[in-house]
Amino acid sequence: MTLAYRDTREFIPVDADKGLDRRTGKMVQADTDAPAGYTKLPKCKFCANYQEEATNIGICGASTMSPKFMAYGDMTAVTCEMYAD
Repeated sequence: MTLAYRDTREFIPVDADKGLDRRTGKMVQADTDAPAGYTKLPKCKFCANYQEEATNIGICGASTMSPKFMAYGDMTAVTCEMYAD
């Protein structure tokens, strides 16, 4: 699977459109493809529990709340205990 820079751990965001590549130190566009071997950043859209209802908006199927809470696909899940790859 090809990942966009914004979906890797090696991307340091500067603004909504660009950021720094941790490995090279160069400025890169967030939506361009990252080189092979870059690490996938845990995000809701990659989680097995994420149920997308509209473009990039869904709910967390693992939530124990009623109703289940809303989640954005691009929301980082690095500290989420319910994240499932």
